[in-house]
Amino acid sequence: MDADDQPDVGAIAPMPTTRISQRISTGTGADRHVAIRSLAEQLLCEANAVLGPQRHHLSLVDETLPSELAFEVRMDERAARISTTFEDGIAYGRLVGQGFDSELPQELDSADALPDLLVRLIVEAGAQRPVAS
Repeated sequence: MDADDQPDVGAIAPMPTTRISQRISTGTGADRHVAIRSLAEQLLCEANAVLGPQRHHLSLVDETLPSELAFEVRMDERAARISTTFEDGIAYGRLVGQGFDSELPQELDSADALPDLLVRLIVEAGAQRPVAS
């Protein structure tokens, strides 16, 4: 399939909604991060089951740093990193990945934006492509 024949990724998988990162209490930030991380794991497992054994799959990798909780969701070369940083009693979230560039730090608008993020990664990675034997 030529690049001209490829469907528009935005039409198939819209960008997840984001907002400028908000400064919140550390407890609220930790709760939000854990909730989004848990939902990401559940949705990732469900998506991988639908993709089947002959396809590339999503992966999730946790990072724990001294003042930050983070995880990365990846499919092939496409990835998005969701993190929460803690400083001086304040927490703020951040979404980093191709297509999420912004002058100001951005975070997912809510957990409801997570399915769009995962679908976007799958479509951008070309999930219709079977794994080479």
